[in-house]
Amino acid sequence: MNLSRPRPRPAAPPRPLLLAAAPPGTSVVPDGAVRVLGRISAALDDLPAHRPVAARVVAQADDHRSDARSLGQTLGCDPALTAKVLRLANSAYFGLSGRVSAPAFAVTVVGFSTVRSLAVAAMAGLEDVPEALEGFWERSVLTAVAAGEAAGRLGVKAPDAFSLGLLARLGQALLVRCDPVDYPVLLAGAGDREALLAAEVRRYGSGHTRVSAEALAAWSFPDDLPAALAQVDAPGWASPLAVCVRLGVELSERLLDPVRPPRPAGHLSGGRVDDGELDALRPRVQRVAAEMLHLLAA
Repeated sequence: MNLSRPRPRPAAPPRPLLLAAAPPGTSVVPDGAVRVLGRISAALDDLPAHRPVAARVVAQADDHRSDARSLGQTLGCDPALTAKVLRLANSAYFGLSGRVSAPAFAVTVVGFSTVRSLAVAAMAGLEDVPEALEGFWERSVLTAVAAGEAAGRLGVKAPDAFSLGLLARLGQALLVRCDPVDYPVLLAGAGDREALLAAEVRRYGSGHTRVSAEALAAWSFPDDLPAALAQVDAPGWASPLAVCVRLGVELSERLLDPVRPPRPAGHLSGGRVDDGELDALRPRVQRVAAEMLHLLAA
């Protein structure tokens, strides 16, 4: 991938992107899955060329020498992305409605991690989500807001949880882009998120959250972020950041799919958050997410 990064990184041996494990009960990954995952790998290299400023924002946000002023200057070269960050900074969620007019100040208000996540969404073309992913942004924003609200209970920075929650479904957009015939059929046939993940693992060897994690790793996000995403749907222990996203995903599903049997919050969080605490977040999450969805979709 030809991203110019100001901070040198130590050389590391290349690793295959999205090296799928065979689904349980099988010995090999289906040939079709290998082809689709290969297309995703190629797409991840190609996407930065379509939104070069957004790609520079992603790289610069991970540079310890960057500050709000320099990142704001880079951001300002992409008017559509700048407008999105400014609208978000002026939302009631940040308490500065109508007072943020400069990109650098907007970066300070919403935080580097949120700017980076919005840049990834722009780079991946998520402003124009395919019809097969109806409700994609609603679920993503609900997950992000809920993860951010749960962060304080788990000792995690809210902007980090919010930004990772926003990208948790990125893998779905990559799968539908690279498997445009079969993935929509798989989506339509899944009754709920758990059924969808199981179907994805059978077809591709990986669920969409793991694909999201691999995408962030390919774009050189800090290691703890893709690692946390990879833990979201994995059984057992998870980092506090991964737990925030787990809870964000669960609350978004409870809000959008009330007939789906809920997954116990205590199990998802290792006993750190119970169902009563999670459900108490519903009113604020719905209110904030509705506002943010309007701003991000504008």
